[in-house]
Amino acid sequence: MRFVTTAKTERDPIDVHVGARLRLVRTSRRLSLEELGRQIGVTYQQIQKYETGSNRVSAATLFRISQLFEISPTFFFEGLAADGSQDEAAMPSPEVVQSSLALGRIPDGEIRHRLRLLIDALAPTQAR
Repeated sequence: MRFVTTAKTERDPIDVHVGARLRLVRTSRRLSLEELGRQIGVTYQQIQKYETGSNRVSAATLFRISQLFEISPTFFFEGLAADGSQDEAAMPSPEVVQSSLALGRIPDGEIRHRLRLLIDALAPTQAR
């Protein structure tokens, strides 16, 4: 597979995707740019640049952000197409992410399972 590099003035689609996923998880947790920046040791302007893909998030910073949000670093790469472009159809809504993250923070597995069954029961079924 051959990877295409972008000019210095262009934003790399992977950086844009990672930034969009960062914005999604940050807003779903109702965390401000300033608060996230303070917690990982950067300015809110730097967080903005990460979220727009203007600046690349280093591996160390991405790991710290993952630890802060208690998610896997792979979360930021989910929904990337094989060529590195963003698959818009794979991007969940902020509500879906917020609900999923909240469900994952429930320590009791039995309660998580029962809540999942409740959600499944309330969701409309797809016509076959």
